[in-house]
Amino acid sequence: MTQQPKWRLAPALLSISILLTSANAVAGTIPLMVKQFPSVPLSQIESLTTIPSLSVLIFVILSNPIAKKLGNKVTVLVGVFIVLLAGLLPIVVNSFWLILGSRFLLGAGIGLFNAMAYSLISAYYEGTRRQTMMGYQGSVNSLGNILMFLISSFLIGFGWRQVYLYYFIAIPVLFLFWWGAPNDQTAEVSAERLSSQQPTSFGRLLKGRLLVYALLVLFSMMIMQTVIVKISGLILTAGYGKIADGSIALAILGVANMIGGTLYGRLFKLIHRLILPVGLLVAAIALFAMSRSNSLILTFTLTAIAGLSTSLVGPYLFAESAEIAGKGNETLASSILIVGINVGVFITPYVLSGLSNLIGSDQPAPILAAVSVILAVIGVLTLWLKESTAVAD
Repeated sequence: MTQQPKWRLAPALLSISILLTSANAVAGTIPLMVKQFPSVPLSQIESLTTIPSLSVLIFVILSNPIAKKLGNKVTVLVGVFIVLLAGLLPIVVNSFWLILGSRFLLGAGIGLFNAMAYSLISAYYEGTRRQTMMGYQGSVNSLGNILMFLISSFLIGFGWRQVYLYYFIAIPVLFLFWWGAPNDQTAEVSAERLSSQQPTSFGRLLKGRLLVYALLVLFSMMIMQTVIVKISGLILTAGYGKIADGSIALAILGVANMIGGTLYGRLFKLIHRLILPVGLLVAAIALFAMSRSNSLILTFTLTAIAGLSTSLVGPYLFAESAEIAGKGNETLASSILIVGINVGVFITPYVLSGLSNLIGSDQPAPILAAVSVILAVIGVLTLWLKESTAVAD
């Protein structure tokens, strides 16, 4: 087993996070594809951006047993290659159903390495360094979002097929991970860890605090989706901006997430486990103030604060889940949280509909105010969560 230089490891592990949200790269092509495929129902065409989530969920769960057969490095490389192949396929095929199939395949590729974007950091790093790397992972994920929107916005001017050229970005990721990641765990890590691995089942890991963390990440994702869905409507109904200002707010949200991930490690050194309730409570205050805002500048500022504070939640939960699960179970623990993320995204429209009925309004401002109260309650409750001191719950 060859051991790669350590300085290659961090960029290799972080690089795959650029692709985690790449399924959204073609969202802007929907109107063009409606014209291209007039006989296909709109709901089917819109599913080009949603069907990858289904295969992501399936292959996130399958990635752990697959990695045990093939090894971590090979599994990630196979997943990235599938993203490359499936992402580019719509450029050359004319059948809508083949394009839809390629999107399902794209999600399968992402699902193979989605959990490992977190679990490999937990496998190779410990303590504060692990927390710092989790923050960097969040930053790279946000950077991937920004690059995705910039590149796809440029390519769409040439036609809907050309937008799929975006997936050539998988080539440098493929090379970087092959070049920098160890063939499996390094000799240094494996000598220390493999003898003490405690493999366990999916059901057993769902007991105790890991289930709480999965629910926390689910609620956090629902909150973020609510902001994404409601921000443009909030600006329009309040009458202080245009629909384009909603896109600017979302860009600010993405940049703030990236900055927050970069600063996460330093903040964790200062306040440790309090970073979770602080992140949630600051986000709650920002969302409540946003619901009362009557100024575009104030809304942009509050969006940045919400982005910075929510970016502190994910890194902490993924790092802590690895500690709770124990050695040898990092990928399975990350898979549980990623399932929570995808379920959160999926159920958000239905939860918002129920919340609207409960408060008697479907307007963005009261919904954001109600969501901020729920978030504040969750933030207060997390004050009673204890930091992991043992490898298993």
